[in-house]
Amino acid sequence: MLNTVSAEEPEEPGEPCSKALGFNESSGPKDRSNQDLSFCDEHHKRTCCERNHTKQVRTAFAGFSHERSGRCAQMGRLAFCSICDGDVGIGIKAQDSLVVLCPSFCRLWFESCAQDFFAPGTSAGSVAPCGPSALVCSPLSEITEEGAATSGFEDPAAFCSGAGFEVAESEDAAEEPCFDGVPAAKMRGKAPRAPWTPPRRKEPSLWRRAMDSWYRSGVPFWLEENAPGLAIAIVAAAVGWCQKRDVA
Repeated sequence: MLNTVSAEEPEEPGEPCSKALGFNESSGPKDRSNQDLSFCDEHHKRTCCERNHTKQVRTAFAGFSHERSGRCAQMGRLAFCSICDGDVGIGIKAQDSLVVLCPSFCRLWFESCAQDFFAPGTSAGSVAPCGPSALVCSPLSEITEEGAATSGFEDPAAFCSGAGFEVAESEDAAEEPCFDGVPAAKMRGKAPRAPWTPPRRKEPSLWRRAMDSWYRSGVPFWLEENAPGLAIAIVAAAVGWCQKRDVA
């Protein structure tokens, strides 16, 4: 009798997450849907990211999303979230500690941001977010044209490299795997479900428990309706009594 594997129970992947990318190398990608990840939802079904990783991605993306056009901000989010892609996480679409973007994805990101303002980076051809402290800001196309003249990069590659990514030389996935914007889960399916315990609810204070018990026991209608007025009257009476005592 042949053994079959149910589609509902994906096999444990044999490739561990990449230590060079900052992941736990003792585990492979996991399905962390509806857990405590705070960003990059498109990768939750197959990812090496945990909560602290998605927080770091959100922080890195925040600078590049400042005062950006909607299309530029969206492409930037997809680029920075690529670190949480399952194939990137196990190092297939990464080089050392950098994500490798496909040329087509890099070009689309660049074209989406070409008219948005950035600041020149510290090295030739690099760019930086144009934040409140930036002294010189220019359209991205002008910055990368100058960088390309000195670095030899084409404009899109200069931009993506300056933003902290590697860019593949070709679209041939067999020759050089690269991130093209499609989450690994769409090609490979869900990873094994990650064990997770939801955070415990904070215990209510003694005062809150007493009030809840009081309400459950049945508060008289007239008292519930007039509670705010009674509270004000009690406070006013207490203040008046204190003032009268001080005068005496």
